[in-house]
Amino acid sequence: MTALWRTREELAHQVALLAKQGVLRRAIARALGIGRNTVRALLAAHEAGREAEHAALASPPPRTPRAAKVDAHKPRVAELIARFPDITAQRVFEILRAEGFDGGYTGVKKHVRAVRPPPKPTPSLVTPEYGPGEMAESDWSPYEIRFTSGTRATVQALSYVLVASKRKYFGLYESSDLHALMDGHALAFTRFGGCAAQCKYDSQKPVVLRWEGHQPIYNPRFLAFSSHYEFRPLAVRRGHPNDKPRTERSFWEVERSFLNGREFRDLGDMRTQLARWLDATVDHRVHRKQTALERFAEEREHLVPLPRHPYDTARVVYRVCGIDGFVAWAGNQYAVPYDHVTDLLPVRITQRELFVYAADLRCIARHELAPRGAGARLDPAGLHPLPQHRSPIDLDQIGVAFGHMGEHSAEFFRLMSQGAPRVWASQARQILLLRERYPTEDVDLALGHAASFGALDHGSVERILTARSLPRTLDEYVAEETTRRIEETLGHARTRPRDLTEYDRLPRKSAPRSGHQEQEKSPCRNETERADTASEQQQTTASLPSDCDGTCNSSD
Repeated sequence: MTALWRTREELAHQVALLAKQGVLRRAIARALGIGRNTVRALLAAHEAGREAEHAALASPPPRTPRAAKVDAHKPRVAELIARFPDITAQRVFEILRAEGFDGGYTGVKKHVRAVRPPPKPTPSLVTPEYGPGEMAESDWSPYEIRFTSGTRATVQALSYVLVASKRKYFGLYESSDLHALMDGHALAFTRFGGCAAQCKYDSQKPVVLRWEGHQPIYNPRFLAFSSHYEFRPLAVRRGHPNDKPRTERSFWEVERSFLNGREFRDLGDMRTQLARWLDATVDHRVHRKQTALERFAEEREHLVPLPRHPYDTARVVYRVCGIDGFVAWAGNQYAVPYDHVTDLLPVRITQRELFVYAADLRCIARHELAPRGAGARLDPAGLHPLPQHRSPIDLDQIGVAFGHMGEHSAEFFRLMSQGAPRVWASQARQILLLRERYPTEDVDLALGHAASFGALDHGSVERILTARSLPRTLDEYVAEETTRRIEETLGHARTRPRDLTEYDRLPRKSAPRSGHQEQEKSPCRNETERADTASEQQQTTASLPSDCDGTCNSSD
């Protein structure tokens, strides 16, 4: 074999060129007829020569380290670190100064950093793996947004993430209440064409009302929502982000990719840009050489299919129609036909519209929802064509409203209306509005009491109600119908409470042997009583209406 090199320099040159071309060391040694250790040594010398600094003069020798003031106190510093592993350099400096140290803080800090043992690395927490369609995660995150219109608002971002495919959905809302949560889930399910069999949440009130030990007590309305879509909510404790890391990490993506470098005119424009960002960016992010859409194609068939009709996520409240023909909601006024002035009307509010219904549940008004607190008076259908100088409610209609309230109210109106209308008309309208805060029966009794003393003004009636009646909450309006149905089914009879003294006669483990015969008789009696109680409970449960689970979430 003819040698390809004659000098050491030629050999080093050829080794460097072959290594630059990607030839393995074993192949270089075989081609040049040298050992692999020689190839390794030549390559190491080549790399060192490329990194070494060229200088005409030799580098000066290293200086002998100078004694530091802290050297005399090193044993004391080691003792302090051994006794207090988390002690700070500042605290060590203070202790040394108190013991006569006259040096500076910098020297102590550098020595503490050099001698303190480095902290042990904490391994990453292991997160469980789930199959396609098995698990999802959801959470909220608030953001302070300044719109280009000059207004500032706190926008709540909702995240719903499929764990297997990592496909995400985000929604933007003004609040993070139960209705916004259900609406966001419904939109996410529509986007994905289904939902995961389970979903993790933290202890937010729309999902978990409270904890009984380690058992979460779920919100009945949200349980009804999850039952409609056939998925199971799983609550985790607050302060444990690793229990749902995908949705926690997803908000970092919102902050860095969506909110960063964008401006928004209002919340509607923000939602429009969010939808484009989801379609163009989020769904096409590559993770492990696959996009979210490619992984979702494998998970789609494992999702729980959607029902034929979506769940009604609207809020239902009751409002009294004011004397001007408007109902109030979230700082805005919405027009209602004059025929329903002073009536107690159910109002249904979605995330984008407001519907007003009559007592027979006919839809009498429909409005696009105005921004919260805007102070707008909305009448797009022209329900109030009367000029501003005319009263929006005539006197005959006031008399009919008083007559419907009861006999005392009719008599009160008869006495009040004997004077000039310009005197009593305004007082009558204010009295009718008291029905929004007090039950109609209490208002009727208060009017009868005021009429007996000739107190025919709004202030007197209100003082009587304040002294004799408790203000009614809007929750009672929703609960009245449920209470009526339960009374029609069960009657006014209720299960008689058990006498607590019976528990004192129950056998105890520490009872003396002389009472052994009584202990043998007691279980039979207790079994009979438990059987009777279980039978009563079973009959009571069977008599409940099919759509009542024993708990009334009246606020919804």
